Amino acid sequence: MNILYITTSLLKNESASIRNVSLINGLIENDCKVKVVTLDYAKNLEDTFLKDSLDGNIKVEKIKIPNFNKLFSLVQKVKENKKVGNSFFIRIKNLIKEFIFFPDIYVESIKNSRNINIINEKFDYIISSSDSKTSHFIAREIIKSNNLRIPWIQIWGDPWSDDIGIKNCNFLTKYRIKKNEKKLLKEADKIFYISDLTANEIKDKFLELSKKIYTLSRSYLKETNSKNENSKIIFSYTGSIKNRNLFPLIEGIEDYNQQQNNQKLIEFNLYGVDSEIKNLEGKKFINIYPRLSFQEILEVYKKTDVLVYVDNLYNSTQIPGKIYDYFGTNKVILALYENEETKNFLEKYNRVELMLNKDKINLNNIIKKINNSYILKDFSPKIVAKNFLKNIQKNK
Repeated sequence: MNILYITTSLLKNESASIRNVSLINGLIENDCKVKVVTLDYAKNLEDTFLKDSLDGNIKVEKIKIPNFNKLFSLVQKVKENKKVGNSFFIRIKNLIKEFIFFPDIYVESIKNSRNINIINEKFDYIISSSDSKTSHFIAREIIKSNNLRIPWIQIWGDPWSDDIGIKNCNFLTKYRIKKNEKKLLKEADKIFYISDLTANEIKDKFLELSKKIYTLSRSYLKETNSKNENSKIIFSYTGSIKNRNLFPLIEGIEDYNQQQNNQKLIEFNLYGVDSEIKNLEGKKFINIYPRLSFQEILEVYKKTDVLVYVDNLYNSTQIPGKIYDYFGTNKVILALYENEETKNFLEKYNRVELMLNKDKINLNNIIKKINNSYILKDFSPKIVAKNFLKNIQKNK
């Protein structure tokens, strides 16, 4: 099978890139030929580890994005000025994204994708994978400019109009998002969402499209299998803590560490939380680190005893990609859920320790399970890609 795979996220250090690289590698493991069309980012934006992890048999063609690269370089230079705070750039970035660029800051790549000439190449499927949503717009443009007559498969890492990230957008932007989301979905032959919760919600929202909506589980990219004999018990959380409540866990750790018979104390490490931390000063068992590369994150997994997942406070159907990366380890996974839907989704895998994220968390039973967990092989790149291929060929 010959596949044209289109995504704006391939080699950047972000969750969508990890998901795409692992799925593309899985497709190769299932004897597919894959050509990837992605964006030509400045070299300092590419993650060397992700680049090295991409199967060597994959052909990659890049769309020029000179305006984005210039803007990124300018913002980075100004950001390095210590007189200006990060909050200023967050406000400026959001302002630019909302009022100037649509669907997002990679908009120039849609027009520039017309330079992708594949008329003389034969493909069985074209797959576009967001985020960013520009991936689908690029696919539409390539289909049109090359007069393709093959099934179009869309993968949505997150929904669009129901994404909690747009709740503060202005009315016009929300209207444009809703209109374009439905139009894109109608044009697809099959649509995949990363969680059952999101897929079911979109089916209910667009009943006329429900028969072509499926779930594509995210796979882990690399396996981590290690046992530690640390002087402390290491809990680790990776990623943003925005809209997440850590305090029931923090109170539970404090309570555990204060118990006189627990001489081996818990240390809680947070990675990539930037400036979102508040009210944690003075907690000596908490260590805060900047954003790491995925290669560095894998090293964190090796040295960790308990990996922490924290549900979103706003009852979102989106399941953060880190839970699938956790499935590729033999570490205890502590999942703090906010609603029954998330609990029901996660407990079916019989791999996570589920606790309601409300009152102080009792950690005694969690500690007892350290060094007794396993890698969830059903989420390997090869198996996830195999199931994906079955679904895209179903009822063909």
